[in-house]
Amino acid sequence: MRRSIVLISFVLAAAIGLSVLAPAPPARAIICPQVSPGCCPPPAEVAPSSHHIAPICCQPTTCCATGTAASPVCCPAAGCCTSPCVAGSLTIAASPNPSKAGAKVVISGAITGNPQSGAQVVLWREAAGQSSFKQMSQTTTDASGHYTFTLGRGKVMADQAWYVTSVGLRSSTVQQQVNAVVGLSSSARSTVVGHVIQLTGRVTPSHAGEVVLIEARRGGGAWHVIQRARLGHGSSYAVSGHFSQPGPVQVKAVLPGDKRNARSTSPTVTVAVKQ
Repeated sequence: MRRSIVLISFVLAAAIGLSVLAPAPPARAIICPQVSPGCCPPPAEVAPSSHHIAPICCQPTTCCATGTAASPVCCPAAGCCTSPCVAGSLTIAASPNPSKAGAKVVISGAITGNPQSGAQVVLWREAAGQSSFKQMSQTTTDASGHYTFTLGRGKVMADQAWYVTSVGLRSSTVQQQVNAVVGLSSSARSTVVGHVIQLTGRVTPSHAGEVVLIEARRGGGAWHVIQRARLGHGSSYAVSGHFSQPGPVQVKAVLPGDKRNARSTSPTVTVAVKQ
């Protein structure tokens, strides 16, 4: 006795999360027709002679791809399809890290396990003081599945967080530490005990209103704070003072870390103090 086959409607199947299967003979692939962006449309009437274009959507899944009769794929039960499913992982690294404010930073990595050439890679950034990631740039992988983002001078001024996405994969998140550029100069590199000299400098990016610590040491001893200078509107500072003992003194300026920049130190200046 011939059995009748009752097909569950697409809308009902999608609503309750069930898969709809075509009869075994002839074999049908489960294919979700796609346009860009590809969505799973309601099923159309399928002629009995057609065995490989039944527009059926499966249970929810994380990603989907255009299928073939030999390799059927599933689409989300609701919403649009995204990137093709790819086995493997997506790596990311930042160099240098930490970096100096305004210096070039290179973000690079690869699709490993199943390298793809020409795959789109999206760089996401969460800048200091922000609470969400935003898309920053796009590129494509080379023949070996590698990608590179080069952020030129002046692009990275404060702490950042990075990750990349590609073909349904997401990398880990990299925390980029950025040191401010702290300048320091002395009105004299040689002085005498008790003679007043001036130390000046500027911090980039601007940290106007914050305090810079002036530290000094003799020989290989410990650093000690000898002055505190508040940065003005131009993020610059100036302090005056003298040394009470003869001998070479090393001096540096330190910007304590904050939400925008990691603890940052100027180059060391040596002042020869004579009797």
